[in-house]
Amino acid sequence: MLLWAPAFAAPAYHPGFACPRPDGADVLATALCADPVMAKAELDLEKVFYAHRAQEGAGAYPAIKAQAVAYDTALRNACAIPAAGTPGAVLPSGAASCYVKVTEQQAGEWAKSLSGPYAQEAARDIDLHIALQQKLINAGYSSSPMDRADGIYGDATRTAIKSWQAAYGDSQTGAITDDEVPHVQKLGVSRAVRWANRSPEPSLSSDTGAPPLLRIFQLDMLGIQRPFLEQLTGPAKYVNHYADKTTAYTYIVKACELTAYEQGDQIQGYGLKVTPACSVPLTPFIQNSTPTVAELTMGDISAALNGIARPVSDCLESCGNATDPDIGLMEQGSHAEDYVNVEVYAPVMDELALNASSNWVDVLRKHETDDYILNGRFNCDGKYAAEGLHAMRDVPVKQLFVGRGASGTGQYINGQCGQ
Repeated sequence: MLLWAPAFAAPAYHPGFACPRPDGADVLATALCADPVMAKAELDLEKVFYAHRAQEGAGAYPAIKAQAVAYDTALRNACAIPAAGTPGAVLPSGAASCYVKVTEQQAGEWAKSLSGPYAQEAARDIDLHIALQQKLINAGYSSSPMDRADGIYGDATRTAIKSWQAAYGDSQTGAITDDEVPHVQKLGVSRAVRWANRSPEPSLSSDTGAPPLLRIFQLDMLGIQRPFLEQLTGPAKYVNHYADKTTAYTYIVKACELTAYEQGDQIQGYGLKVTPACSVPLTPFIQNSTPTVAELTMGDISAALNGIARPVSDCLESCGNATDPDIGLMEQGSHAEDYVNVEVYAPVMDELALNASSNWVDVLRKHETDDYILNGRFNCDGKYAAEGLHAMRDVPVKQLFVGRGASGTGQYINGQCGQ
């Protein structure tokens, strides 16, 4: 259940219904709305109950509902709490502490039947449980971005989790695993939510107090002329010319390698070799805010882009020794993203990238010919995009491009696809 409220409201303990109860006819419901200790115990029980419900599936719903009804009856009997609708009922002395004790015992009993991600979910701290739900809502994985998390992982939340898992490149269980928690925590906030609460973020391009890279990686820094850029960067260290009349100028800015792509007399894109010290957020260019890209994996980037980026590689087999091949993601921006394209890559050098490349190739070999792999057709038809994303989801980002064109790697991959 998701209750409407401003999306940045702090999580509060409340039962799985709106408070106060409109009829006031159930003394237990009234107490749950008034007593945060009882409400937290109720939420902890609901957390386990809904994990149990998700694990067993829709076919078991009638039996699970019967268990809940039987529990409610036993609870009221054990704690001498009057039945709902009892005229003039009051909560007996000691009933609140009894409620908490019995509820905790019941949660423990239901938890015994859980396994895998459902057991992990049920064991999670309730504040983190609520915060993860709010992360999914704020990032646009809920049907309404202005909802407030309530800790009840019903059907809508399960759908949101599965949508995020698909975008991140993981198995769609509908339950957040412990390994997935830090990646959900990296989710940003959609423009719809941010701009509903405050004005759009101003560009940092003219902020003389901001670091140079933050000033450069702004939307209004696309389409500028190179002399204006070089007031921030100084002269280029390298210059490369491409067949499509794009010229790439590489600068060293505060020990960071920045590449500007010029077409005609305008800068249309920027590339960055990503390190912990050389990193920027994608927030100015996409719908969701993000941490800096050095903190993100390919799966995190895909989730920030709501799963619309395509997994790619400029070479998966027989690559030679001239340069290290790359794996990564390409996303062609729509009108909503100001037509800005985003590319992220990792050279296939370290263990994570090597394993990701190898795992993707293993999938392709089971179904396709050598020519299909060598000619890069996997970049174009999308047949194995889910497998590619799954393989590279934990690979850190090492190279970034944003702009209204393509990087050198992106141009090569687009050429394979006849673009």
